[in-house]
Amino acid sequence: MDAAQARAEALKILESAARLSADETLGLLGSHVAHNYGLLLKDPIVRGEGPWLYTRGGRKLFDGVAAYSAANLGHGHPLVKAALKAFLDSNAPTVLGRFLPDPWLALFGHRVTALTGFDAFLPANGGVEGPEAAIKLARRWAKRVKKVPGTPQVLFAEHCFHGRTLTVTQMFDPDEKVALEGFGPFAPGFTRVPYNDLAAMEAAITPDTAAILVEPIQGEGGVNVPDPGYVAGLRSLCTRRNVLLILDEVQTGWGRTGELFCWQHGGKAAQPDIMCIGKSISGGFAPVGGNLASRALMDLFEPGSHGSTFGGCPISSAIAVAALRAMELEDLPRQAREKGAFVMQRLKAMAGRAPRIREVRGMGMMFGIELTQDGPDGHDFALKLAAEGLIVKDTHHWVLRFTPPIVATQAELEFALGALERVFCAAPVPA
Repeated sequence: MDAAQARAEALKILESAARLSADETLGLLGSHVAHNYGLLLKDPIVRGEGPWLYTRGGRKLFDGVAAYSAANLGHGHPLVKAALKAFLDSNAPTVLGRFLPDPWLALFGHRVTALTGFDAFLPANGGVEGPEAAIKLARRWAKRVKKVPGTPQVLFAEHCFHGRTLTVTQMFDPDEKVALEGFGPFAPGFTRVPYNDLAAMEAAITPDTAAILVEPIQGEGGVNVPDPGYVAGLRSLCTRRNVLLILDEVQTGWGRTGELFCWQHGGKAAQPDIMCIGKSISGGFAPVGGNLASRALMDLFEPGSHGSTFGGCPISSAIAVAALRAMELEDLPRQAREKGAFVMQRLKAMAGRAPRIREVRGMGMMFGIELTQDGPDGHDFALKLAAEGLIVKDTHHWVLRFTPPIVATQAELEFALGALERVFCAAPVPA
């Protein structure tokens, strides 16, 4: 196919999406796409810029979810967009078998290890691939290095979220029936332990324990922030009991909580053995993720033991390198600290005047607004906020997650806070 024909066909593809009405879009989604997600809006999103989303019907909405922190840099960051265009114009291969040497992955690996302080990087696609590979690595370490006598065990925290593949699906709380029912039997070797309870975690360790897997702040669980010192305490416990510490920083990483990674609030003493990363590492442009660990640990994966066709492919690596550079130039941790303090102050003041807000919690630019359970639930409030021009997402029925793009300006955040004020403080919400 020559360039002229390719451009003509590409324009046809773009135009066919642009011509779809809201009803046609919803109809095709309903007919041809799995219904494993419910839709908050009936007006399709057709454009994104910075913290703003634009609908087919002409509405401008503030994105207060940022794709669960995948869009920390906002939508369409100019540096990442420019790098992607330049990459495509360079005629570089977009995908290669990993048996071929790839300079883009080489650069990505060098940059991500230099930024994070780990020795080695295992590339992957979506966030759930991080915990899956981390569990494999921990089990192999337990057998080859620790020499555990039985089945290697992994301890995980109640109310956690590590994705929805079959291995980690069993980690949902028992009352989350829609996430669990009909998917068993599950793989053995996993034990649920209370979150933010070091004594319970230590009591659960056995000679067969390979690793502890936790989120430093639980996102899907309701923005549950542990006590200061919890992560450092886990690190100390794991060192003392010869157990690996796996931290899932897929949502909390890349500046979201006011440090590049959430564990860094506890200093070097809180560094995990394996760290799962994803979401914003691509600036919201592609599925990119992976794991970071020491060289000795990562070398337990020899050729043939683990892999991914698109994990770390040239186009993903180029996008990620650009996103990492954008994060440095934007200084996302500093922005999250400064803006997060402003937003938290406003939210706490709002909670004092809003009878339906039970508690506001969070860190940096990661907030959970917990509701009282004496009226409409979080989904009802998410709909009301969408009508006011703000997108937030409910979780566990009674918590609204507010995780706006870190690059949103104070004026843009004022817009979002104004919507929250109107819904929660202007007048009582009818039951």
